[in-house]
Amino acid sequence: MESKIRNKIIRKYKKGNSSLVIAKMVGLSRPTILKVLKDVGITRKRDRCKSLDIIKEDEKYYIIRKCPKCNKDIKTTSKDKTIACRNYINALNGGYLCKPCSLKLQEGKGNPFYGKKHTKNSIKKMSDSRSGKYMGNENHMKKKEYRDMSKNIMRSNWDNGILDRKVISEQMKQTRRSGKIKSTITSKKEREIVSFLRSLNIEVISSFRVDSKVCDIYIPYLNLIIEYNGDYWHCNPNKYDGDYFNQKKSKYAKDIWEYDSNKLELIRNYGYNLEVVWENDLKTNNDIILEIIHKYDKKHNFAPERS
Repeated sequence: MESKIRNKIIRKYKKGNSSLVIAKMVGLSRPTILKVLKDVGITRKRDRCKSLDIIKEDEKYYIIRKCPKCNKDIKTTSKDKTIACRNYINALNGGYLCKPCSLKLQEGKGNPFYGKKHTKNSIKKMSDSRSGKYMGNENHMKKKEYRDMSKNIMRSNWDNGILDRKVISEQMKQTRRSGKIKSTITSKKEREIVSFLRSLNIEVISSFRVDSKVCDIYIPYLNLIIEYNGDYWHCNPNKYDGDYFNQKKSKYAKDIWEYDSNKLELIRNYGYNLEVVWENDLKTNNDIILEIIHKYDKKHNFAPERS
Protein backbone atom coordinates (compact mmCIF):
# COMPACT_ATOMS: atom_id res chain seq x y z
CA MET A 1 0.00 0.00 0.00
CA GLU A 2 1.23 3.44 -0.89
CA SER A 3 2.35 5.61 2.02
CA LYS A 4 0.11 8.38 0.71
CA ILE A 5 -3.01 6.24 1.15
CA ARG A 6 -1.78 4.92 4.52
CA ASN A 7 -1.26 8.48 5.81
CA LYS A 8 -4.69 9.50 4.56
CA ILE A 9 -6.31 6.61 6.45
CA ILE A 10 -4.55 7.58 9.67
CA ARG A 11 -5.33 11.27 9.22
CA LYS A 12 -9.01 10.71 8.48
CA TYR A 13 -9.42 8.33 11.41
CA LYS A 14 -7.84 10.79 13.82
CA LYS A 15 -10.24 13.44 12.57
CA GLY A 16 -13.16 11.29 13.71
CA ASN A 17 -14.15 9.34 10.61
CA SER A 18 -15.13 5.72 11.13
CA SER A 19 -13.26 2.83 9.51
CA LEU A 20 -16.31 2.13 7.32
CA VAL A 21 -16.44 5.72 6.03
CA ILE A 22 -12.69 5.70 5.33
CA ALA A 23 -12.99 2.41 3.47
CA LYS A 24 -15.45 4.00 1.07
CA MET A 25 -13.21 7.07 0.70
CA VAL A 26 -10.10 5.17 -0.33
CA GLY A 27 -11.80 2.21 -2.04
CA LEU A 28 -10.39 -0.46 0.31
CA SER A 29 -12.04 -3.05 2.52
CA ARG A 30 -12.81 -2.30 6.15
CA PRO A 31 -10.52 -5.09 7.51
CA THR A 32 -7.66 -3.50 5.52
CA ILE A 33 -8.35 -0.15 7.13
CA LEU A 34 -8.39 -1.75 10.60
CA LYS A 35 -5.09 -3.52 9.89
CA VAL A 36 -3.44 -0.21 8.98
CA LEU A 37 -4.66 1.34 12.22
CA LYS A 38 -3.45 -1.67 14.24
CA ASP A 39 -0.01 -1.62 12.56
CA VAL A 40 0.59 1.99 13.66
CA GLY A 41 -0.68 1.32 17.20
CA ILE A 42 -3.94 3.27 16.98
CA THR A 43 -6.62 1.87 19.27
CA ARG A 44 -10.10 1.95 17.81
CA LYS A 45 -12.60 4.12 19.64
CA ARG A 46 -14.78 1.13 20.36
CA ASP A 47 -11.82 -0.68 21.98
CA ARG A 48 -10.19 2.18 23.90
CA CYS A 49 -12.50 1.80 26.92
CA LYS A 50 -11.36 -1.78 27.52
CA SER A 51 -7.98 -0.68 28.84
CA LEU A 52 -9.44 1.95 31.18
CA ASP A 53 -10.30 1.52 34.87
CA ILE A 54 -13.94 2.62 34.67
CA ILE A 55 -15.64 2.54 38.07
CA LYS A 56 -19.39 2.33 38.59
CA GLU A 57 -20.85 4.22 41.55
CA ASP A 58 -24.61 4.07 42.01
CA GLU A 59 -25.98 4.93 38.56
CA LYS A 60 -22.87 6.71 37.30
CA TYR A 61 -19.53 5.74 35.79
CA TYR A 62 -16.32 7.61 36.45
CA ILE A 63 -12.64 7.51 35.50
CA ILE A 64 -9.87 9.19 37.47
CA ARG A 65 -7.11 11.18 35.81
CA LYS A 66 -4.46 13.60 37.11
CA CYS A 67 -4.54 17.37 36.63
CA PRO A 68 -1.51 18.27 34.43
CA LYS A 69 -0.80 21.32 36.61
CA CYS A 70 -1.39 20.38 40.28
CA ASN A 71 -1.40 16.57 39.86
CA LYS A 72 -4.59 16.19 41.89
CA ASP A 73 -7.19 13.54 41.01
CA ILE A 74 -10.04 14.58 38.70
CA LYS A 75 -13.18 12.52 38.20
CA THR A 76 -14.67 12.28 34.70
CA THR A 77 -18.26 11.24 35.31
CA SER A 78 -21.26 10.23 33.21
CA LYS A 79 -24.34 8.04 33.43
CA ASP A 80 -23.22 6.45 30.16
CA LYS A 81 -20.07 4.32 30.24
CA THR A 82 -19.09 5.13 26.64
CA ILE A 83 -19.56 8.87 27.16
CA ALA A 84 -17.46 8.75 30.34
CA CYS A 85 -14.71 7.07 28.31
CA ARG A 86 -15.00 9.58 25.46
CA ASN A 87 -14.88 12.59 27.80
CA TYR A 88 -11.88 11.09 29.60
CA ILE A 89 -9.95 10.65 26.34
CA ASN A 90 -10.85 14.15 25.14
CA ALA A 91 -9.76 15.66 28.49
CA LEU A 92 -6.53 13.69 28.40
CA ASN A 93 -5.70 14.68 24.83
CA GLY A 94 -6.70 18.28 25.47
CA GLY A 95 -4.65 18.57 28.65
CA TYR A 96 -7.67 19.89 30.53
CA LEU A 97 -6.93 21.28 33.99
CA CYS A 98 -8.94 20.77 37.17
CA LYS A 99 -11.48 23.48 37.96
CA PRO A 100 -9.39 25.36 40.60
CA CYS A 101 -6.34 25.49 38.28
CA SER A 102 -8.49 26.52 35.32
CA LEU A 103 -10.15 29.33 37.29
CA LYS A 104 -6.74 30.50 38.53
CA LEU A 105 -5.59 31.00 34.95
CA GLN A 106 -8.72 33.04 34.20
CA GLU A 107 -8.01 35.70 36.83
CA GLY A 108 -7.22 39.24 35.69
CA LYS A 109 -6.04 39.49 32.09
CA GLY A 110 -6.39 35.72 31.69
CA ASN A 111 -10.16 36.13 31.86
CA PRO A 112 -11.56 36.14 28.29
CA PHE A 113 -14.00 38.86 29.41
CA TYR A 114 -11.23 41.07 30.89
CA GLY A 115 -11.75 44.74 30.04
CA LYS A 116 -15.08 44.07 28.32
CA LYS A 117 -18.62 45.04 29.31
CA HIS A 118 -22.01 43.55 28.61
CA THR A 119 -24.10 45.50 26.13
CA LYS A 120 -27.42 46.95 27.28
CA ASN A 121 -29.17 44.36 25.15
CA SER A 122 -27.23 41.52 26.82
CA ILE A 123 -27.98 42.88 30.29
CA LYS A 124 -31.68 43.08 29.44
CA LYS A 125 -31.69 39.51 28.11
CA MET A 126 -30.00 38.21 31.27
CA SER A 127 -32.38 40.18 33.47
CA ASP A 128 -35.45 38.94 31.58
CA SER A 129 -34.23 35.34 31.71
CA ARG A 130 -33.98 35.49 35.53
CA SER A 131 -37.05 37.63 36.22
CA GLY A 132 -39.64 35.92 38.40
CA LYS A 133 -37.62 32.71 38.82
CA TYR A 134 -36.86 31.02 42.13
CA MET A 135 -39.26 33.29 43.99
CA GLY A 136 -41.98 32.40 46.47
CA ASN A 137 -42.84 28.71 46.36
CA GLU A 138 -40.30 28.15 43.55
CA ASN A 139 -37.45 29.02 45.91
CA HIS A 140 -36.11 25.62 46.97
CA MET A 141 -34.92 27.10 50.29
CA LYS A 142 -38.58 27.42 51.23
CA LYS A 143 -38.57 23.66 51.79
CA LYS A 144 -37.40 22.62 55.24
CA GLU A 145 -35.39 19.68 53.90
CA TYR A 146 -33.14 22.01 51.88
CA ARG A 147 -32.77 24.46 54.76
CA ASP A 148 -31.76 21.61 57.07
CA MET A 149 -29.34 20.30 54.45
CA SER A 150 -27.69 23.70 54.11
CA LYS A 151 -27.54 24.13 57.89
CA ASN A 152 -25.92 20.71 58.37
CA ILE A 153 -23.32 21.38 55.68
CA MET A 154 -22.36 24.70 57.25
CA ARG A 155 -22.22 23.19 60.73
CA SER A 156 -20.01 20.36 59.47
CA ASN A 157 -17.69 22.86 57.76
CA TRP A 158 -17.35 24.83 61.01
CA ASP A 159 -16.65 21.68 63.03
CA ASN A 160 -14.08 20.39 60.53
CA GLY A 161 -12.25 23.70 60.28
CA ILE A 162 -13.11 24.20 56.60
CA LEU A 163 -14.66 27.51 57.58
CA ASP A 164 -12.57 29.62 59.94
CA ARG A 165 -14.28 32.50 61.74
CA LYS A 166 -11.11 34.62 61.93
CA VAL A 167 -10.33 34.14 58.24
CA ILE A 168 -13.90 34.96 57.18
CA SER A 169 -13.94 37.99 59.48
CA GLU A 170 -10.72 39.34 57.95
CA GLN A 171 -12.03 38.67 54.44
CA MET A 172 -15.19 40.62 55.23
CA LYS A 173 -13.14 43.50 56.65
CA GLN A 174 -10.99 43.57 53.53
CA THR A 175 -14.12 43.60 51.38
CA ARG A 176 -15.43 46.58 53.34
CA ARG A 177 -12.09 48.40 53.11
CA SER A 178 -12.10 48.00 49.34
CA GLY A 179 -15.57 49.52 49.14
CA LYS A 180 -17.14 46.48 47.46
CA ILE A 181 -19.90 46.43 50.08
CA LYS A 182 -21.77 49.65 49.40
CA SER A 183 -25.20 49.03 50.95
CA THR A 184 -25.62 50.22 54.54
CA ILE A 185 -28.60 50.58 56.85
CA THR A 186 -29.28 54.21 57.80
CA SER A 187 -31.74 54.98 60.59
CA LYS A 188 -34.48 57.57 60.22
CA LYS A 189 -32.88 59.75 62.92
CA GLU A 190 -29.51 59.71 61.14
CA ARG A 191 -31.19 60.93 57.95
CA GLU A 192 -32.88 63.70 59.94
CA ILE A 193 -29.53 64.83 61.39
CA VAL A 194 -27.93 64.82 57.93
CA SER A 195 -30.84 66.81 56.50
CA PHE A 196 -30.63 69.34 59.35
CA LEU A 197 -26.89 69.88 58.88
CA ARG A 198 -27.27 70.32 55.13
CA SER A 199 -29.98 72.90 55.74
CA LEU A 200 -27.22 74.91 57.47
CA ASN A 201 -25.08 74.58 54.31
CA ILE A 202 -22.70 72.20 56.06
CA GLU A 203 -21.15 69.52 53.86
CA VAL A 204 -22.00 66.08 55.26
CA ILE A 205 -21.05 62.56 54.19
CA SER A 206 -23.44 59.85 55.33
CA SER A 207 -22.23 56.27 55.93
CA PHE A 208 -18.58 57.32 55.88
CA ARG A 209 -16.05 54.47 55.76
CA VAL A 210 -13.06 54.33 58.12
CA ASP A 211 -10.96 51.25 57.50
CA SER A 212 -13.43 48.35 57.73
CA LYS A 213 -16.04 50.31 59.73
CA VAL A 214 -18.93 52.40 58.43
CA CYS A 215 -19.56 55.57 60.46
CA ASP A 216 -22.89 57.40 60.59
CA ILE A 217 -22.02 61.02 59.79
CA TYR A 218 -18.82 62.77 58.70
CA ILE A 219 -18.33 66.54 58.49
CA PRO A 220 -15.17 67.05 56.39
CA TYR A 221 -14.31 70.67 57.27
CA LEU A 222 -14.34 69.84 60.99
CA ASN A 223 -12.76 66.42 60.47
CA LEU A 224 -15.62 65.31 62.71
CA ILE A 225 -17.44 61.99 62.87
CA ILE A 226 -20.79 61.81 64.69
CA GLU A 227 -22.04 58.38 65.73
CA TYR A 228 -25.75 58.21 66.50
CA ASN A 229 -26.54 55.38 68.95
CA GLY A 230 -30.08 54.14 69.39
CA ASP A 231 -30.77 53.38 73.06
CA TYR A 232 -31.99 49.82 72.45
CA TRP A 233 -29.77 48.94 69.49
CA HIS A 234 -26.61 49.96 71.35
CA CYS A 235 -27.96 49.23 74.87
CA ASN A 236 -27.59 52.67 76.48
CA PRO A 237 -25.65 52.05 79.75
CA ASN A 238 -28.05 54.44 81.51
CA LYS A 239 -30.90 52.08 80.70
CA TYR A 240 -29.46 48.56 80.44
CA ASP A 241 -27.19 46.33 82.53
CA GLY A 242 -24.22 44.56 81.01
CA ASP A 243 -25.97 41.18 81.30
CA TYR A 244 -29.01 42.34 79.33
CA PHE A 245 -29.51 40.15 76.22
CA ASN A 246 -30.39 42.13 73.09
CA GLN A 247 -32.78 39.94 71.10
CA LYS A 248 -32.27 41.82 67.82
CA LYS A 249 -28.50 41.48 67.87
CA SER A 250 -28.41 38.18 69.78
CA LYS A 251 -25.69 39.68 71.99
CA TYR A 252 -25.31 40.75 75.59
CA ALA A 253 -25.08 44.47 76.27
CA LYS A 254 -21.48 44.17 77.51
CA ASP A 255 -20.47 42.56 74.19
CA ILE A 256 -22.18 45.35 72.24
CA TRP A 257 -20.36 47.95 74.36
CA GLU A 258 -17.03 46.23 73.72
CA TYR A 259 -17.62 46.22 69.95
CA ASP A 260 -18.66 49.88 69.96
CA SER A 261 -15.66 50.80 72.10
CA ASN A 262 -13.25 49.12 69.67
CA LYS A 263 -14.90 50.91 66.76
CA LEU A 264 -14.59 54.32 68.47
CA GLU A 265 -10.96 53.64 69.34
CA LEU A 266 -10.22 52.76 65.70
CA ILE A 267 -11.82 56.04 64.53
CA ARG A 268 -9.78 58.10 67.00
CA ASN A 269 -6.59 56.29 66.01
CA TYR A 270 -7.14 57.46 62.44
CA GLY A 271 -7.07 61.06 63.72
CA TYR A 272 -10.75 61.98 63.45
CA ASN A 273 -12.64 64.14 65.93
CA LEU A 274 -15.45 62.04 67.36
CA GLU A 275 -18.76 62.61 69.13
CA VAL A 276 -21.36 60.03 70.17
CA VAL A 277 -24.98 61.12 70.35
CA TRP A 278 -27.38 58.88 72.25
CA GLU A 279 -31.03 58.68 71.30
CA ASN A 280 -32.20 59.72 74.77
CA ASP A 281 -29.83 62.72 74.88
CA LEU A 282 -31.14 63.95 71.53
CA LYS A 283 -34.73 63.61 72.75
CA THR A 284 -34.05 65.71 75.84
CA ASN A 285 -31.87 68.28 74.06
CA ASN A 286 -32.84 69.23 70.51
CA ASP A 287 -29.83 71.55 70.26
CA ILE A 288 -27.19 68.89 70.94
CA ILE A 289 -26.11 68.73 67.27
CA LEU A 290 -25.63 72.51 67.12
CA GLU A 291 -23.71 72.44 70.39
CA ILE A 292 -21.33 69.87 68.89
CA ILE A 293 -20.80 72.08 65.82
CA HIS A 294 -20.10 75.09 68.08
CA LYS A 295 -17.63 73.03 70.06
CA TYR A 296 -15.46 72.43 67.01
CA ASP A 297 -16.13 75.60 65.03
CA LYS A 298 -16.38 78.88 66.93
CA LYS A 299 -16.59 80.83 63.66
CA HIS A 300 -20.18 79.75 63.00
CA ASN A 301 -22.71 82.07 64.53
CA PHE A 302 -25.70 79.76 64.67
CA ALA A 303 -28.70 80.96 66.64
CA PRO A 304 -30.54 77.78 67.49
CA GLU A 305 -34.19 77.97 68.32
CA ARG A 306 -34.77 76.83 71.86
CA SER A 307 -37.31 74.09 72.24
